[in-house]
Amino acid sequence: MKKAQVWLLRYQDQMADELEQLCNMNSGSDNVFGLARVAEWLMEYFSPLGAACEKIDLPSFQIVDDRGEMCSHETGHALRWDILGTSTGKKHRLLLNIHYDTVYGPSNKFQQCERYKDSDPAGKLELRMRGPGVIDAKGGIVILRWAAIAAKRFLDLSHLDLSIILTPDEEIGSPASIDLWKVIAPQFDFAMLYEPALADDSLVSYRKGTGTFIVIVRGKSAHSGRNFHDGRNAISHACKVALAMDALNGIRPDVTVNVGRVRGGDAVNVVPNLAVLRIHVRVSSREDQEWLEDQIQHIFQLSHMPENGFRIELHGGIRSAPKAMDRNTSEWMELIQRAGDSIAESIEWKPSGGASDGNKLAALGLSNIDSFGPEGDLLHSDQEWVRLSSLPRKAALTVAVLHAICSQRLPG
Repeated sequence: MKKAQVWLLRYQDQMADELEQLCNMNSGSDNVFGLARVAEWLMEYFSPLGAACEKIDLPSFQIVDDRGEMCSHETGHALRWDILGTSTGKKHRLLLNIHYDTVYGPSNKFQQCERYKDSDPAGKLELRMRGPGVIDAKGGIVILRWAAIAAKRFLDLSHLDLSIILTPDEEIGSPASIDLWKVIAPQFDFAMLYEPALADDSLVSYRKGTGTFIVIVRGKSAHSGRNFHDGRNAISHACKVALAMDALNGIRPDVTVNVGRVRGGDAVNVVPNLAVLRIHVRVSSREDQEWLEDQIQHIFQLSHMPENGFRIELHGGIRSAPKAMDRNTSEWMELIQRAGDSIAESIEWKPSGGASDGNKLAALGLSNIDSFGPEGDLLHSDQEWVRLSSLPRKAALTVAVLHAICSQRLPG
């Protein structure tokens, strides 16, 4: 394993150059043209693996727009490479995955990378890169790719069937990829996802579940001067719904309900007949999820008042269930811990309030650890940064884990 580590360290500057090139190409989740451009770049980028790339068509998906109407959206392709072991006996089946979309659309001002020096926790200057997606999750793509190349170079993969899948829609909840996950999850024994490590470099042990509820409130328009009392103000009614939703906070310590967006109204001298609320929730357990869903249904039933001129529609829900740390996952964590020890890579574990495709895969029965990506912080902001030295280090960790998988009996 030492040879792989040394070899990967030689290419840190090249990894940084590749990451900068990748992050300077916009692939916001809604930027279909940008997703297609990045997909073509990725197909060439992964060509040194010597495996054919399968472009997987993903279906269009429906969303509720700010006018309360259902509309169809397109996305990019999922990309898949299969590196199949040559053994005729039983083989380990491993999935490596990450997304190539980002939260930064083409109109966002944050479009280009820059390199700079800053102090690490010990006060020593280190080289960093700030840019859109450098840790979430294009840095993970660079790590995954170099780890796979190093594994082919230094490991005996004859007893391993290794698949790499990159997806274009994780940042918006994987609405197009979810059917793909349902089909392929049973094909694998374990998955490694390349979301970033936590801010203190810990790997994620378990994650909260998350979802978005969309509440459409319909009232009745009227002139705000001549016949104000004939109207039914959808915004006012929506505010009552929002306050009822917000009041769910603090009842259960690990449940959060964020009224994230309200859209409604037009001319200020018109009683608005439409308002759309978007409410983002987080839960830590199945019990919390069931409780919250019941509470939201109760609020919906109380707020739907057609006899008073207000009609409510409820859409969305919790699409990523809590990702628990079960016995099988614990065994994988122990294997990863040993792999880290073998290359003097210290590993700590902590929970996260964020969700990933790892939540969905776990709910489909596929154990996974989903934080093999780079070190850095401030993702989803214009200060997102990555520690460049973590690129070869985290690639070496993946190689060590693959070596442990190939060398030992499969957990579970």
